Amino acid sequence: MSLAEVEFAFFFPIVWLLYWLGPRRAGWQNAVLLVASLVFYATWSLQLLPLLLLTTAVDYVAASWLGKHPKPEDGQEHGGRRWVLALSLVSNLGALGYFKYAGFFVQSLSELLHLVGFQGGFAVLHIALPIGISFYTMTRVGAMLDVYYGRIPACRSPLVFFTFVSFFPQVIAGPIGRGGDLLPQYEVPRRLDAERLASGAFAFLVGFFMKAYVAERVAEYVGPVFQDPSAYARGLHWLSLFAYATQVFCDFAGYSLLAIGTGRMFGLELPENFRRPLLSTSLMEFWRRWHISLNTWLFDYIYGPMTTGTGFMRARYRLGFIVVFLASGLWHGAMWTFVLWGFLHGVALVVADRWDQFYKTLCRKDRRYVQLRRGGPYKVAAWGLTQGFFLLTLIPFRAPSLGVAWTFAKGLVVSGGSSQLEAEGPAHLVLIAGWLVAYHVIDFERFRQWRERFFALPTAARGVLYGLVIVFLAMFAPVGAGAFIYAQF
Repeated sequence: MSLAEVEFAFFFPIVWLLYWLGPRRAGWQNAVLLVASLVFYATWSLQLLPLLLLTTAVDYVAASWLGKHPKPEDGQEHGGRRWVLALSLVSNLGALGYFKYAGFFVQSLSELLHLVGFQGGFAVLHIALPIGISFYTMTRVGAMLDVYYGRIPACRSPLVFFTFVSFFPQVIAGPIGRGGDLLPQYEVPRRLDAERLASGAFAFLVGFFMKAYVAERVAEYVGPVFQDPSAYARGLHWLSLFAYATQVFCDFAGYSLLAIGTGRMFGLELPENFRRPLLSTSLMEFWRRWHISLNTWLFDYIYGPMTTGTGFMRARYRLGFIVVFLASGLWHGAMWTFVLWGFLHGVALVVADRWDQFYKTLCRKDRRYVQLRRGGPYKVAAWGLTQGFFLLTLIPFRAPSLGVAWTFAKGLVVSGGSSQLEAEGPAHLVLIAGWLVAYHVIDFERFRQWRERFFALPTAARGVLYGLVIVFLAMFAPVGAGAFIYAQF
């Protein structure tokens, strides 16, 4: 079951009614959410549910101990606190490393040994990947580090902590929760609020439209070409690449809105995960707008401590970009294609930073460069370069291997085969393109009044419009639009 499957339409109302018709106490509400979350997770992987519960229990006990033994005021750390934190990190990263990366590293080592002439090898490991393990691991590790450094108090209630980790809208594919933002929300009773309920329903409908219609429609142009790029002509390579950029954005941003909307309908506010990233005019800005919860986590818990600490990486800010995005690439998947993708973005951030430093020297010498950078042509060029780079680096992100990625990339320049795609006509593509533009410009000053007028409509009128969208989805959304791209990460 997922947030976009038919089964969820039966699951959600039952949970929602139990949640709001019961006692208005945090204990009851959290108990309903925890049971619902465990049932939701069990529909994906009943056998691996104990892993989620066991590792969460380890973190709860460790955080409770750290809460009772805070960092001394003199700043001198004692060994017990370090050992407890190490236990938590080994539990979390050990489980993540075994289930997600053991097979990758064993296979890579075997291939390396073959390259140097060693004829032996290792057995290929086929390990079931627990759904959502990357997301709930980062949620717990972030909370543990915050408790260790005294940024937040330790959660005293196991019910609150288990609900925080396993809340069903976000356990599969985020957004990645932060203890400082979410734990206080679980600790107090929630009240049913009509405005928040309406906002949540709207976010859910928009997210469902992005996933079930937009992402699933353009997927028809993606899979066949990336599976066998040599069989398709240059034009279809470009069409497929643009389609995949649309698919991955609407699939994940759509899921995030589904999760945020569901959370609001339970009186909880999950973190924003996308902020119109396709308007970004620099790569750093792009990563502040795309998958916000992951990138803030990486920069807060890896980049910051790494470049401000006392070790080799201190003040090596540019090298830190490469390290962080290599980690981001591996987080996305245990494949060399993701490592390449992360490396490319790390190097690009270094280049962009050096360009900024160079341009600042030009501005100090001649103020005309300041006006040039503020001008329209510069911004358009910066936008095109940023979005073009992101688009091209999606090739290794989507390709099943480095060889296929190279073949696909060549196909963008050299025309290949003559196979045709079996997809519906361009009407859907035109509608989807219009939707993408509207989604990104609706916050512009000149368009914001349209949105405000829409929300000012009577409830009945908005209900009719929502109903028309639902009818449209029933007619044109592909059947079986349940699996999400990021759930595999």
